[in-house]
Formats: sequence, C-alpha cells, structure tokens
Amino acid sequence: MREQTHKNNLPKICLISAVPGTIFFYRELIVHLKSVGAQVGVAASDMPRLYELKNHLGCKIFPVEISRRITPLRDLVSIVKLSYYFRREKYDIVHAHTPKGGFIGMMSAFLGGISHRVYTVHGLLLGTATGLKRKSFWVAELLSCKLATEVLAVSPSLRKCVVEEKLCPAEKIKVLCDGTACGINLRKFEPSEKTTQFGKQTREKLNIPEDAIVIGFVGRITPDKGIETLVDGFLKLQQQTANVYLLLIGRIETIRESLNQQTMDTINSNDNIHCTGHVKNTVPFYAAMDLVVLPSRREGFGLSLAEAGAMGLPTIATRVTGCVDAVVDNVTGLMVDVNDELQLAEAMLKLARNTGLRNKLGRQGRERVKKLFDSKRLVAEHMALYKRILSKKQDC
Repeated sequence: MREQTHKNNLPKICLISAVPGTIFFYRELIVHLKSVGAQVGVAASDMPRLYELKNHLGCKIFPVEISRRITPLRDLVSIVKLSYYFRREKYDIVHAHTPKGGFIGMMSAFLGGISHRVYTVHGLLLGTATGLKRKSFWVAELLSCKLATEVLAVSPSLRKCVVEEKLCPAEKIKVLCDGTACGINLRKFEPSEKTTQFGKQTREKLNIPEDAIVIGFVGRITPDKGIETLVDGFLKLQQQTANVYLLLIGRIETIRESLNQQTMDTINSNDNIHCTGHVKNTVPFYAAMDLVVLPSRREGFGLSLAEAGAMGLPTIATRVTGCVDAVVDNVTGLMVDVNDELQLAEAMLKLARNTGLRNKLGRQGRERVKKLFDSKRLVAEHMALYKRILSKKQDC
C-alpha cells in the first residue's frame, strides 16, 4: 500500500462509526494497517472505548457526537465538524460503519473533499421500521450508498436486501469473502482447557450449577434482537425442564426502543436468568454456555453466532437477513421463525436434552467458521481493497 500525497508515503485511513465499539470488530485490521506503516484515525462519539483505540492501538481519534437517533440539527453540526476535520487531515480513505455513522461519515467525507469513500452496511434499520421513520431510514441509506465510492455488505443476504430496496445498484455493492464485519479471531475464540476453566469460573461466580444447561445470548438487549421472544420462550422451556439458565450478555438499550415492562420484570425476578450488562471479553461467558440463541428480527450478519461457532457451540437463530448466512440449519444449528416463542422453546428443549446433537452441531460450526470467517482472511481482503483503491489515479 502506498500513497504519493503524504510525507513518508504513508497512507491515511479514517474509520467512522456512531459508537466506537463497532470499530473493535476491526481490531485485527487496524493492527495490520499499523504494522505496514499506515496512519489510522477513528472518528466516533466521545465514549471511553474511543480512548482505548488510541491508547492500545495507537489510533488518532476525533471525538464527535454521532447520535443514533434522528437528530437533524445535531447531525448538521457533526457533519460540519467532520468535513472540516477531513479537509484538514486529507485522509486517503474514509471508511464508515453503522447506519448513522455511514450517513454522517459519507456526507462529511464528500463535503470534506475525500476522494475515496467506503461505506460498510452492517444492517438496515428500515427492516423493522414503519411509516415516516422507515422513509427517513431509507433516504439516509440511499444517500450513504450514493455518496460512497465503494459499498460493502457484511453478508450475502444483506447485500440482496440492499439491492432489492433499490438503495444501491448490484454492481456497486459487494461482500468480502463470505461475510462478517472483519472475521473472527480464531486464536481468541477457541475451545481449549483454558477457556473451559474460564467457563467453570464464570458459572461459579453466577452460582450456576456445573450440570445445568446454560443458554446464552450475546448482543444488545433490545426488542429488535428478539429478547422478548427469547424470555417468553425460556419461560416455556422452564416448564419442561428446571435445570436451565439464561445468560444475557450485553447492554440494555433504550436509545431507539425499550423492552416491555413484563419482560424486564421477568429478567429481574427470575433466579435462572442472569443479565450481565456489557462485558469487554465475552470468551469466558461463551465458555460457560451450552448453546447460543439469536432470535433477532433483523440482522446484518449475526456475529455472535459466528463467535459461538468458533467456540464450538451450537446455535439457534431466526430465519432473517444475516442470520441465514451465519447458521446452516441442522448442520451448525437450528433455525426458527421470527417472533415465535413456541418454535424457539422447542428448539432450545431439543438441544438441551441432546448432548450428542449439541456436540455435533458445535463441532461442525467450528469447522465452518474456520473455513469461511477467519479474521486473517477478512483482513487480507480489506487490505486488498484498500490497495486497489490507493492504486487508482488521483483524478478527483
């Protein structure tokens, strides 16, 4: 990778997201970019994790408010700040992520005179929105795709959905390898004696018996992720077998929508449901689980399903965009219909009672993740993309 316009011929790349946590999906890519001498910047909302990117990975950071809500005046201020920043820093590539980060990032990069603008679609908010809100999301995605010079989708089914929604022409949007944001670090997510011990320690801390079946969820605790269906399904499962626990790993979100009060009351009162909040290292929690469930209403890819597969865990997911790329029905996990707590309860019961099936699906899931979603493969594809972009003649 080389660029003729900067001192020492070092390319400058800026990653943008509404929240800095998304950029951690690209940690391996950042490490590789730094290793070849690239200058990496990150623009995101002013949160503690943004400073972790600076302190631990050596990224140049630009704190800027990127609200995940619809906030026209705040968005305009952010666009002005970012466009000025881009004109000053003269980045070679601006690569934006998440719906709001994509819109703010692509608009700012265009106005800031950045020639090479990459937008990665991680999911479509309009998938579960209605009315004026859906139209607003559609227009924002359309503009993001139009202003981007390169558009990526994190899964084949998401790419198909973007094209069908007429947000981006098929020839412009691509999927790197077989999908995911930037792959799974197989050195981190790996079943081993060490991770097994982590799992035992996690169960002890949570007072979960060794012989219990632990069903796990990793992600944002929000209706869009199907948490209400999951909790209802778990209650039905408890009626069939008592020695089961539900482990919810993630922050309870209230930004766009909140869980209904009945679900919250159940989470807080049921002794067999543990909600940990956000955790930096999910490996010890995966290691404490017997299976992982993602009953989402919409997804971009379903990263937790791939992480679970890497850990040798069977998965249960809904037949929605993104999840269908992460799980192969009856091969690496089980698929159920969206918003169907009865199907979900039956699938959980099936795996809870069948150790052999859990092991088989988990083993096959691990092999599939190794073959398709290794972060080394995805980092190489991103590097090839950046190299191709930077090799283009600077004519704009």
